[in-house]
Amino acid sequence: MLKKNLEILLKKFTKSRGVDALKMEITPYRDWRMVVIIFFVGLVVSLGFNIYMLTEINRDSFFITAPKVIGVVKFNEEGFAKVVMDINEKAARFEKIINEGAAVVDPSL
Repeated sequence: MLKKNLEILLKKFTKSRGVDALKMEITPYRDWRMVVIIFFVGLVVSLGFNIYMLTEINRDSFFITAPKVIGVVKFNEEGFAKVVMDINEKAARFEKIINEGAAVVDPSL
């Protein structure tokens, strides 16, 4: 019963007044009616989503994360040594370039 009512309602909104549906004529009543319907459906969906977001944020349940277990943090000595070694290598290359100068390649040759 509800399905038939929805079909009749859908046909009522999409059918144009006094024009053959199979002719691809300009039908401003039908076109503007569909634009207005889509606009208001989008407006209602947007309003519903905004109300949902507002209520969830006000309840402080939207951004809740699982609490982390606080424990002892282990220091990664191997990673630290690798980073220090890389920084020292870059500093050595920088000093080498400053002292010796960089060879500039002329692209016109």
